[in-house]
Amino acid sequence: MDIIAIRSDLSGFVMLDGILDAGPDFIEGFKRLDRAPLYLAIEALAQLGAFHVRYLVDFQKHAFLLGIKSCSLPPQVELSGNCKLFGKLESRGSSAFSYRLTANLEDGAAINGEFMFALAEYGESGFNRDILQSHYRKVFSCLKRDSKTSC
Repeated sequence: MDIIAIRSDLSGFVMLDGILDAGPDFIEGFKRLDRAPLYLAIEALAQLGAFHVRYLVDFQKHAFLLGIKSCSLPPQVELSGNCKLFGKLESRGSSAFSYRLTANLEDGAAINGEFMFALAEYGESGFNRDILQSHYRKVFSCLKRDSKTSC
């Protein structure tokens, strides 16, 4: 059996460079891209949405991407430049959230999609509260201060 290994050579798991603002039904952030494949912008959008879900529940539960219902992509294979990210909470239940997420680049390229997120209690499926809750709270705080590298 062949083993397929995917290595991104990325220095960290956080794809966001900053969170500009967050409110009860929206979140704004940014990502600087330099010849980045499309999937990195999609991952940045997914992380933006998941951070907003965690923010809404005061980091008391683990949030994760459940699925992407739809997503329109630009024709470029690689993206470069400053990318403004925006998430609008469309609907929510007790453990599921629907967002309209967009990534807009300076050159006019855009990614738009409907992303679905879910919540899980810490402790379920190995989500360690002692590690994850403080980690996500700290990362969110660092991103709000635009100091990802110093945290």
